[in-house]
Amino acid sequence: MPTRHPIHVAVDRLAAASPDDIGLIHGTERTSYRTLAAAGDAYAHLLTSWGVRPGGIVALLLPRSAQLVAVQLGVLKCGAAYTGIDPRWPAARIESILGQLDVPVVVGDTTDSVAGRPVHGVVPRPLAAVAADAVPFRSPGVALDDPATVFFTSGTTGVSKGVVTTHRAVTRMFGHGGLAGFGRGHVTPQAAPLPWDMYAFELWGQLTVGGTCVLVAEDHLMPRRLRTLITDAAVDTLWLTTSLFNLFVDEDIDSFAGLRRIYVGGEKQSPSHVAAFLRRFPGIPVWNGYGPAENCMLSTLHRMTLADTERPGGIPLGSAVPGTTVVVIRDDGSPAAPGETGEILVTGTGLATGYVNDDRLTREKFVQIEVDGRPEHAYRTGDLGKFDEDGVLHYLDRIDRQIKLHGNRIELGDIESAARRIGAIRMCAAVAVTGGEGQVDHIALYYTTGEDGPAPRDVRRRLGDFLPAYAVPTAIERVVTLPITANGKVDLRALSERGRR
Repeated sequence: MPTRHPIHVAVDRLAAASPDDIGLIHGTERTSYRTLAAAGDAYAHLLTSWGVRPGGIVALLLPRSAQLVAVQLGVLKCGAAYTGIDPRWPAARIESILGQLDVPVVVGDTTDSVAGRPVHGVVPRPLAAVAADAVPFRSPGVALDDPATVFFTSGTTGVSKGVVTTHRAVTRMFGHGGLAGFGRGHVTPQAAPLPWDMYAFELWGQLTVGGTCVLVAEDHLMPRRLRTLITDAAVDTLWLTTSLFNLFVDEDIDSFAGLRRIYVGGEKQSPSHVAAFLRRFPGIPVWNGYGPAENCMLSTLHRMTLADTERPGGIPLGSAVPGTTVVVIRDDGSPAAPGETGEILVTGTGLATGYVNDDRLTREKFVQIEVDGRPEHAYRTGDLGKFDEDGVLHYLDRIDRQIKLHGNRIELGDIESAARRIGAIRMCAAVAVTGGEGQVDHIALYYTTGEDGPAPRDVRRRLGDFLPAYAVPTAIERVVTLPITANGKVDLRALSERGRR
């Protein structure tokens, strides 16, 4: 079974069992489990002196570094939860997040105030020096279902939401019987944004089971950097968002050479990119990973095959990961039959406890349902999907991407699927463009191609072969690249704004 210890306890146990194993690599700094655990003790003492107590939330405005990881461990050892905030964010966004957290203890690498709040400054030091002065810290009792971290996600509304996540939710997938590629002898890059749940996937996925994590300074991992990490740090397990995976395939597919497995997700897969990868690397497993932050990190996985890339409905989402159950329900709340479309709901030990200080939204999204005759707490994903006859889950689209234009109901995902059937189109995104009063004015399609890709007029003509006339976008534009959010996904909001210009 996967590990069953709180995050910091798992790290401490590894420090006792294999103290000299390397847990973190950051530049030339290589940190052993012994050093990491001891530095966590040192920071726990410091955090306690600043008023951190069990059940609290600590806001960390520190850059990605080995020191940040040790401070996070220190927070957890205190029985508190942490939230990572990128210090480079606009002041208004930082202020909004801190306002939701009821004036938490704020820790940064400066003593300057942030958004009018005092900051406790942590002096940058090598962890070996911090650990050398450490005194063992006696942690309070921490349960697996106690909060460990708060992830802030904008979702589809653009409003930051704090997702309160437990120790069990983070650790449930790793260890014996868990995901492949995590544990002693395995190495993963950590490049996901600090506030995102996939930060925990890349970091704690290795550090709670004895693997190694390489901290990447750049905002996004890029092909040239991956080549270096595979050669110099023996990286063998990789997570990428779908958009970044597609970019790697297009720009430098050979940068994947040397990996032993890849997890890809966050967006609907592009069959053409997956097919190109599988033809080049038939021996490297590549997994489609699906799941909202509210069910920490991943909810389902599916090892992708060439046959999947020929499926009319797209690549499946697959089966539930350890600690998770997935259900599809009709509008009346009853279970959908195989082949029947409904909303995807997830239950199990990966669920968040809710949204920080937002009881209304928590009640709206986290609901009670019946599974096999038992009441279960579940999260409404807002995604449409269906199970096939073999019990494999398939994704269709977001509920909120279903629009009405001139009285016609249109699925934006259907437009993207049709566009991908056109030769030479690499990536594409369809967005609804609203008018001055918020109503849908028209649909815009943005796409990328190689040098000899089709012009917009040719794309419009070909879409007419696959779609009803009312669903063919009136604005079609070829772009060099699609805009990417900080989380590595296509920035649909930016494209919608572009369509209004």
